[in-house]
Amino acid sequence: MQPIDLDSWPRKQHFELFKNFTQPYFNVCVQLDAKTLFSYCKAQRISFFQAYVYCTLKACHAYEPIMLRIIKQTPWLLTSTRASVVELDEEECFIFSYFDYMGSFKEFSAHSEKVSKQAKSNPLFSDAFANTEGQADLIHISVLPWLNFSAFSHAFSEGQSLGIPKFVFGQYNKHSGAMPLAIDVHHSLMDGLHVARFIKILQTEIDSFKCL
Repeated sequence: MQPIDLDSWPRKQHFELFKNFTQPYFNVCVQLDAKTLFSYCKAQRISFFQAYVYCTLKACHAYEPIMLRIIKQTPWLLTSTRASVVELDEEECFIFSYFDYMGSFKEFSAHSEKVSKQAKSNPLFSDAFANTEGQADLIHISVLPWLNFSAFSHAFSEGQSLGIPKFVFGQYNKHSGAMPLAIDVHHSLMDGLHVARFIKILQTEIDSFKCL
């Protein structure tokens, strides 16, 4: 991570305004066009889930504002991020899988397959959970493939926030190709304009995805 010079940062006043809010996140829900990605994954017999998680990580690395975090009440810029992904185990209880970003989807697919299998064989409070949760270099991803939602809210607790963005992907519509996405970001670090620009980058990654 790299520290941000707060005194010269254009968002200094915005950062100071929102950083101590009880609930400093704001939420936006959009409809992604995932038809091209879904069709490609089906034709190539690869995981649609892995593909859009990979696209999300790739888009994050391509857009600086979403890589900002709050460490000890000051802004920092990540040089890389990982995904804390909610998955279901055999008992339909959720666990967290921790996926690293890889330079190619093939590498990412093999890595995430291994991580998922291991995570599903452990309890929620696993060693991976103890060693990873609470660290700043994450994004949080949840998946609700049963719901075509148009609004979403997260559980949250009071206290200091790291500014980690949260993504929730909903049910893919096979007829329209639409898939809902809820994104929560910390208002000290991003505004609606930044979310819109990020969504555009994510949509581009989804449209241009290739299994290489």
